[in-house]
Amino acid sequence: MALRIFDTDPDARPVKRTTSNYDRPVFQFRSGMQVFNKDKRRMEPVSLRNWRVLSDDPAVTESIAELFGGVSDEYDPTAKLHMQVLTEQSAVEIVINGSAAIDDKLTQWGQGGPTHECDGEFSLLPDDIGEPCGCPATLNERKELARKRPPLGPSPNIKVKFRLAGVGYDLGMGLLTATAWSFAEVVYQVKDALDAIDGEALCKLEIEHVEYETKSGEHREFNKPVITVLGSYSDAVAEEA
Repeated sequence: MALRIFDTDPDARPVKRTTSNYDRPVFQFRSGMQVFNKDKRRMEPVSLRNWRVLSDDPAVTESIAELFGGVSDEYDPTAKLHMQVLTEQSAVEIVINGSAAIDDKLTQWGQGGPTHECDGEFSLLPDDIGEPCGCPATLNERKELARKRPPLGPSPNIKVKFRLAGVGYDLGMGLLTATAWSFAEVVYQVKDALDAIDGEALCKLEIEHVEYETKSGEHREFNKPVITVLGSYSDAVAEEA
């Protein structure tokens, strides 16, 4: 008799990793999380100094914890990516296969999904793809509309597919989702550097902590994701051999 535990809950069936589904990310890198505020009445975003890694596979998060420190734990049993590791690393080496591995766009979300999606000039939504998106011309105006509550304009929505350097293909593909304007402003430089390399590129993925004083003397600080293209991955492997 076959065990039918997934017949009533097919979404819980583990996905067997094959060549055809290798590109499906099995873990995600995040630079922030939601935590309760001081009075524990509502959730608020917190920016992290070290990478947070999420997955739906405990074996993956356990491997991540062995590589980068931290503990694999189930932080939310109701979430699709219910396992997490708060690592001890702010910088890791990754492998990116060309600029096509980076999907960069601007998105404004509604209750049923994106209500606006564009490349900054033309719409990417199926109903009006290729039409002028109507966003302001200047970067400052775009930021101002996105910061209003509720947002009146789209924000960066950048996804980077990668694998971890030095662990082969067994752990699978990872995904970085970046929403920072500071990253959106330089992502074209990363794509250009990737295009200048034949094949996979060795890169450093880090959370950079920035501190500065405003003209009025106020101290400000923030964290931002940074990708630095180091060179050809095959050349790096050859040098170590």
